[in-house]
This record gives sequence, C-alpha cells and structure tokens, in this order.
Amino acid sequence: MGMTIIEKILARASGRAQVSVGEVVVCRVDRIVLLDLPFTSGTDPLPKRIVDPERVSIIMDHAVPAPSVQDAVGHQKAREFARKHSC
Repeated sequence: MGMTIIEKILARASGRAQVSVGEVVVCRVDRIVLLDLPFTSGTDPLPKRIVDPERVSIIMDHAVPAPSVQDAVGHQKAREFARKHSC
C-alpha cells in the first residue's frame, strides 16, 4: 500500500524516501505558527528562544478585534514577543 498524504509530507520533510505509522522522524518544518491564545491566557508556555524567526507566524484569530481588556493585553504581549524575537 502507498503512503498517505501525511506520510508523504513527513517523508519529504525528513529527507527519507518512505515513512510509516509508528515511526519517529525528525523534520525540517516550513512554518511555525503561534496562536493568540497563549498570549491571552498566560497558561501555555511560550518559546524561550526562536532559532529561525523567518519561519514564525503569530496569528491572532480567536478574539479580533479584542472584545475584552484581557484579549487586548494578550495582543499587546504577542506584538512585544514578535518584536523581541524579530518574528
């Protein structure tokens, strides 16, 4: 049986000809996406450093425009994080 689309993507990103279910592979990611929720809630850990800022996107999509002060503060924290890490 052939590989699924996910297996094909993981194989390409890991430089391998084939991968299968249950394997652990190391991949070079194309894009890292950070959502707005960790900045707003403060409960999820944020990365301490960014190795390749060109590949990071911070997406604010859960509360835009900010419906509360908490969300507005979270958006401000996201922008500060982006500036600090050159994202």
